[in-house]
Amino acid sequence: MFSGFDIRGRFGDTLTVEYVWNVGKGLADWLPTDGQVIVVSGPSANPGVVKALIEGIRLQGRGVIDGGQGDKQTLVQISSGAQTAGGVLVSHDELEHLETIELFQEEATPISSDTGLSQIASLVEAGNFVPAATKGELTSIV
Repeated sequence: MFSGFDIRGRFGDTLTVEYVWNVGKGLADWLPTDGQVIVVSGPSANPGVVKALIEGIRLQGRGVIDGGQGDKQTLVQISSGAQTAGGVLVSHDELEHLETIELFQEEATPISSDTGLSQIASLVEAGNFVPAATKGELTSIV
């Protein structure tokens, strides 16, 4: 499911709720600084994937800004204004019928296998997450 630049799969099949939670947890644990994480969803993104990602990030104590529907430019605009620690863009590939999850670090810089995606994949596969004492807050800009 992890490629060199994103995570792809069919929700309910290869992308289970638990797996997507762990992607959110892995990102939250991997990000090097405190700060909120922005989540933006494309217009055809599966709401279950978005909800599970947000929950996983919050379980690790990170605040989440629900950026609503948009694209990478939306994520960049919100991220720069809110000075977030990272971000997630969830979209749906109509041709392949796959959900796509793209992860970003500070300043909306994409996370690839060369810059940390492999480390996040290892965290997700291990699944050894310790939830934070306090769940992160959810803020919506919509």
